[in-house]
Amino acid sequence: MVCVEQIARDWPGKSRPSEHPALWHMLDVGAVAQQLLSRRPVWSLQVDAALTCLVALHDLGKISRSFQAMLREDRRQKQYHWEHSGALLAQHQHVLSRHLGGDPDVLRILTEAVSGHHGGPRVPPDLRDQMTQQQEIGEAAQAIVPQVIALIAGLFPDASLTGLGVSDANRLSWMLNGLTIQSDWIGSDTDWFPPAAPDLTLSEYWDRAQDQAARAVRAAGLGQADLSARDPGAVLPDQAAPHPMQRAVLECALPDGPMLAVIEDATGAGKTEAALMLGARMMQAGKARGLFFGLPTMATANAMLPRLDQAAPVLFDTPPSLALSHGRAQLSAAFREIRARGRANAEPGPHCGPWLTDGRRRALLADLGVGTLDQALLGVLPTRFSGLRVWALADRVLIVDEAHSYDPYMQAQLERLLQMQARLGGSAIVLTATLPDTKKRAFQAAFRAGLDCAPRRAARRAGNRAAFQAGRRVDARSGVASKVYPALTTVAQAETVMAVEPASATVRDVAVMRLGSLSQAVDKIAQAAARGAACLWVRNAVDDAIQAVELLAEAGIAADLLHARFALCDRLRKETELIARFGKNGQGRAGRVLVTTQVCESSIDIDLDMMVSDLAPIGALIQRAGRLWRHMSVRPACNRPVPGPCLHVISPEPTQEQGPRWLHPVQDRGAYIYDPTVTWRSARALFDAGKIAAPSGLRPLIEAVEGDDPLPLPTGLQDQEFRSEGEGVIERQMALNSLVSTNEAFDQDLMHQVWDEEKFPTRLGVPQITLVLARRGDQGLIPWAGDDGGDPLSELWALSEVQMALLQTLPQVALTPRTE
Repeated sequence: MVCVEQIARDWPGKSRPSEHPALWHMLDVGAVAQQLLSRRPVWSLQVDAALTCLVALHDLGKISRSFQAMLREDRRQKQYHWEHSGALLAQHQHVLSRHLGGDPDVLRILTEAVSGHHGGPRVPPDLRDQMTQQQEIGEAAQAIVPQVIALIAGLFPDASLTGLGVSDANRLSWMLNGLTIQSDWIGSDTDWFPPAAPDLTLSEYWDRAQDQAARAVRAAGLGQADLSARDPGAVLPDQAAPHPMQRAVLECALPDGPMLAVIEDATGAGKTEAALMLGARMMQAGKARGLFFGLPTMATANAMLPRLDQAAPVLFDTPPSLALSHGRAQLSAAFREIRARGRANAEPGPHCGPWLTDGRRRALLADLGVGTLDQALLGVLPTRFSGLRVWALADRVLIVDEAHSYDPYMQAQLERLLQMQARLGGSAIVLTATLPDTKKRAFQAAFRAGLDCAPRRAARRAGNRAAFQAGRRVDARSGVASKVYPALTTVAQAETVMAVEPASATVRDVAVMRLGSLSQAVDKIAQAAARGAACLWVRNAVDDAIQAVELLAEAGIAADLLHARFALCDRLRKETELIARFGKNGQGRAGRVLVTTQVCESSIDIDLDMMVSDLAPIGALIQRAGRLWRHMSVRPACNRPVPGPCLHVISPEPTQEQGPRWLHPVQDRGAYIYDPTVTWRSARALFDAGKIAAPSGLRPLIEAVEGDDPLPLPTGLQDQEFRSEGEGVIERQMALNSLVSTNEAFDQDLMHQVWDEEKFPTRLGVPQITLVLARRGDQGLIPWAGDDGGDPLSELWALSEVQMALLQTLPQVALTPRTE
C-alpha cells in the first residue's frame, strides 16, 4: 500500500512537477462538481455522489508514465492523458463496481463520458493501440490506480449507481460530460486553486478543495442569482396592460416536468414579453434556473440583449449573470457595458465576469443568455465540447425566436435540439408569426420523442373554457387546431392548443397592390415622399438594393441604404442612425426614403408610412408588412401622410402559363434568392386575397403557400417543384447525417471524430469570404473603422470586416458550411 503523500509527491499534474499533484487536481475538480450538483441536482443524492466521484477520477491518466515523461522530459505523447484515463477506468471497472455498484454497461457509458472531457470521447483502440497504450501507461501507474480509485471513492461513502439502467446512463452521459468539462475548466484555474504541497493528508486537502471550490464557483459567476417570486407580469412597462397572449401565458396551467410552448401571434403582439413571462413562470415552477434566447442573426441577438437587461430584475431577486453568445459578441457596446459592471465602483445590475466571457460555450452557462441559435445547435452536432452546451441548455428555458425563418437544413437541427432538450429534462418556448403547420407539428413531434411519448398522444379539452379568459382550448388532435391563430400550444405528457384573442393593435388590414415594373415602384415612392411619407423599399439582393438607390437618385430622390455587405462599423452606425430617424421615437422622417434588403425583416425596429417590396415568400412579406404603420400610439392614422397601410409588391401577374423564370422580367439578382414555386404561390395567394388581414387572414395565406395542400402550380413550374422538394430532402438528410442521437450515449460512433465548431456547418449558403478594409496612414495601414494606435489586436480591425460572396452567379453556387 502506497501512502497518499507518496502518490501526491510522485505524480505531479502540472507542467512544473513541484507545483500541484495530479491527485490534488482531481480533488479540485471533484469538489467543483460537488458544488455544482448541490445547486443543480440531476438524480438522487446517491447517484449524484457517484457522479461526483467519477468526475474526481477524470484525470487518472495523468498518473501514466507517458504523461509524467512529458512533464519531466518534455517527451511527446503518442496518446493523450485523457485517453489513458478512459482506458484505466475501463480496465479497473471491477474496482469502481465495488465502491459504486452499477451494471457494467452503465459504468462503461459513464466513465467514457468522464474521460471525454477534452472535447469528445476517445476512439476505441484496436489491439495494437491497446498494447502501445499499456506501455505508455506503465506498470507503476497500473499498480497504483486501484488505490487512487479507492481513496477517492472513500470520500463518497453514500455514492451508488445501483438501479440505473442503460437508458438512464445514456441520458446522464451527456450531462456528466458537460459537468466534467465545466468542473475541469474551473478546477484548473490556478487563481482559484493555487499549488499545494504534497504533504497534506487526503482529508485535509479535500476540506481545502471544497472551500476553494465554493469560492471558485461564486467567482465564476455561477449559481449566485436568486430566482424572483414576483408576478411575471411585471416584465411589462409600468401601467401597461397585458395583451391577450401575455394574459394567456400568465394564466395557463403548467404541466409537470419538461414542456414545450409554441407561441403563434402577429408581429407587434408582444411575443417576446410573453416568452419572458412564461419563462419566469417555468423557472418559478422549478423547470429551469435561467433563460437562453436563440435568434436567427447576430443583429437580432444584439437587439435582444438590452431587453433581457431590463427584464432581469423581474426574473431574479439578485443580479444575474447575462451573456451574449455569438462570433462578434465582443463588439457589442451593450455587452461591454454589462461586462464592466462587475468591476470596482461600477453600477449594479446584470453582469458577466471574465470567466463566462472567455468563449461562446461558457456564455451558455450564464443565468440569462442571448445569442445566435447556432450556439445552441452546436450541442447536437459532433463538435468539440458539445456536451457542455447541452448540459448548460438543459438547465435553461430555451427560447427560439423567429422559428419560421429556418431552411430544411437548420429545421432538422432545431428539431433534434428540441428533442435533446426534452431528453435531458429541459423546457423550451418557440416564438413565431408565420410558422406553417407542417413545421409546427415537426417541432411538437421532436419534443414528444425526447419525452418518450407516443407520437400522437394528446389531451382532449373539449368544452373547457375556464382556464383562459383570453380564449378557448382546442383538442390538439382535431383538424381545427391547425387553423387556430393566434394560438398558445403546450406539449408535455399531454398536448393542448389554446385559441387566443388577437391584440387590438395587430388587428388591421394591409392593402396589397401589385407593381409591374421598377419604374412604377420609383413613381409610387416619389409620390408618397412628396406628401411627407416615410418610405421603405425592400429588395431581395444587395446589388438590387444598390440599383434601387441609383434609380431613385435619377428621379431626384435621395435614399438611405442598409444591407449586410457594409463593413461592420458602417452597418452599426447606419442602424443607429436609421433607428433615430425611422424608429418608434424617430425624428426627421418626413419624406425620407430607406432602401434595405432582408435585414429589415426582424433586426431593427422601424416604422414606415409606405412600403414597396420585391416579391418574396409569403412569410417574409408578412414580416416586411409588419414595418408599416407600426407604432400607432405615437403616430396615429390622423397624423400619417397616406390614407392607410399598403404593401406595394413588384411582381408579374401570376398566371398558369409561367415557368421557372417567371419572376425575371421584374427582378434581377433577387429572382434567384427564393424558390420560384414559393414566390409564385405567394403572389397568387396574396393578390387573390388583395390584402393581408391580420391576424385572421395570416394562417390561410401561410398554408396556401407552405401547407399540406398548397395552391396548384402552373404546369411549367411543376418540374421545378420536384427539384425544390428534392433539394429540400437532400439538405435535410445532410443535417440528419451529422446530428447526434439523443437516445445513444455520449460516446456514440458519430462523436468519435469531433470537429472544431468554427469548421462545422450549422447553416448552408453561398460561399463567403471575409475581407478586412484598411486605410493607408502615416505609419502604415490602419483599420477602416478608425486609428488603432498601432495595436494589431484592436477591436477596430474586427469592426472593419466585411463579408463578400465568393461566387457571383447565384444559380450555380455550391452549398458550403457557415456558423454564426
